[in-house]
Amino acid sequence: MAIKWNALKKAQGVFGGGLMVVCAFVLMWVGVSSDVSTDNQLSGVVKKAIDIDAEHPDPNDNGKIVVAAAPWTTPDRYEDEFLRPSGPLLLQRRVEMLQWVEEQKEGSVAPVYTLQWVEGQVDFFRFQVPQGHENPLLSIPGQKYQAQQSKFGAFNGSRLLPLIQKLEPLNLTPEMLKDSSLEISENKLVLRRNPSMQLPSLGDTRVWYEVLSPGDYTVLTVQEDERSLVGAQASTQLFVEPGLFDSNELLVRLEGGSDASFRRMLYLGGLLLCAGLLSLMMPHAPKFDLNPYMNVRGSLAVLIASIGLSFVVTSLFFLLSFAR
Repeated sequence: MAIKWNALKKAQGVFGGGLMVVCAFVLMWVGVSSDVSTDNQLSGVVKKAIDIDAEHPDPNDNGKIVVAAAPWTTPDRYEDEFLRPSGPLLLQRRVEMLQWVEEQKEGSVAPVYTLQWVEGQVDFFRFQVPQGHENPLLSIPGQKYQAQQSKFGAFNGSRLLPLIQKLEPLNLTPEMLKDSSLEISENKLVLRRNPSMQLPSLGDTRVWYEVLSPGDYTVLTVQEDERSLVGAQASTQLFVEPGLFDSNELLVRLEGGSDASFRRMLYLGGLLLCAGLLSLMMPHAPKFDLNPYMNVRGSLAVLIASIGLSFVVTSLFFLLSFAR
């Protein structure tokens, strides 16, 4: 019986390790392919673009791919119960509360209840065992704000704002708050349900913000209207980059962003490959020997070989991305 159990565990390790190796290769190949495809697409779009003067829009540019660089400003002001008045272009207030969460663990009949930080309200009435796992009411709602009036150069910037997909974290400081004594931890306001408690407890709330601030921006899009740049229902994608750039400089910036995503995928694939190789080779550790290259045996030899092979394969994928 013990022999069968050991064989089953070994088979599971081989299957899991093989699966990780396959997933690693797939992840790295997808990373290389998407990086090359994205760079080619961006290069093709930017090469067709013309640099325009955002302070003097020209109706003759309607229908053309354009690169426009200008200050983006707004006279509107935003404030809530925590922040002093400020003038963001876009702002999203996000709120999470420490609440009971129900989870069904594999192999367990009864559900498991743990306290977790969750955005929005967790409905404990849907729990299998609501008694003893009651969640307080989340009293602070999330909130989205958009400036009603804004100017991007001479363009009406209000139509551009709904197309913005990525906001940056707002770095909170006591000077920005109406109550400067509020606790800030990990760039989030911490609101204790019980102020006397020092450790996180049920019903504690954390609030943080994401923002698009006024400033200099460069936009790549199709000019559909000389007054608002994009039409009432924009049908094209919008690329926005902080700073003032011409088309050549913008291409370098955009490609740099796609390269960073590619590198993350490649690093993750390399780590996954290393874990898979360890899982595959560790059962053979007693017989594993790196002689005559290194005087190392056993588990350490397996670890060194796994790291070395992963490094070589990851490097080859890096070279492949440049070759393509």
